[in-house]
Amino acid sequence: MNNTDKVCKAIAEADALLIGASNGLSIAEGYHIFANNAMFHHQFGDFQERYGVRSVIDGCFFRYPDENTRQEFFRRLVQYWVKDYRPSQVMKDLLAIVEGKDYFILTTNADTHLELSGFDPDRVFELEGTFEQALAGKPIEDKNRQVQDFITQCHGRRLVLLELGIGRNNRLIKQPLMQLAAGEPHATYITLNLAPELYIPESIAPKSIGLEGDIAVTLSELKGKLQSLK
Repeated sequence: MNNTDKVCKAIAEADALLIGASNGLSIAEGYHIFANNAMFHHQFGDFQERYGVRSVIDGCFFRYPDENTRQEFFRRLVQYWVKDYRPSQVMKDLLAIVEGKDYFILTTNADTHLELSGFDPDRVFELEGTFEQALAGKPIEDKNRQVQDFITQCHGRRLVLLELGIGRNNRLIKQPLMQLAAGEPHATYITLNLAPELYIPESIAPKSIGLEGDIAVTLSELKGKLQSLK
């Protein structure tokens, strides 16, 4: 049985899924907050010319000369990345993978693509807030209680910790997921990422599976195999 088959078996048999999603998932969709690419030039080229802003993440934290300019950046970001967004194949595949499962998602992507793609907003915790909240000046919605309740309910059950595109040194999502995997006797830790960022510590290696490569391709393969099992 190869690793893809092992992942499918773990997900199929799981009582619940706790999913962590970071930049790698957005990049798989074609949205790259760190990139100075053609999309950024099209959407924010004037900000680059006027202020030297080099990427979306740079623009989010840039010290603009006034609040109106900052608001304009976020208005445009919300328009292009949220209001104009249509669910990608990546999100459709992920939604199919979790279909029928109890799940909760932790993410730092801020673009609300998960919610816009059909995932239950009550089961998604935007840990660093959303672009729309930044535009409106609203505080981050704290869902720590929901997360803890979910983890408590999953204790001792067959829990899959599914990590999507999270950097190897990430402390906000990856570290807690690895710690939870270590403490839960029936947990399976699954991480999808490109080779340089794929990391599994030796302490949880026996209960872990890493799938290296393009997340879009991997999710498509997992969806296909899982559907064949039903």
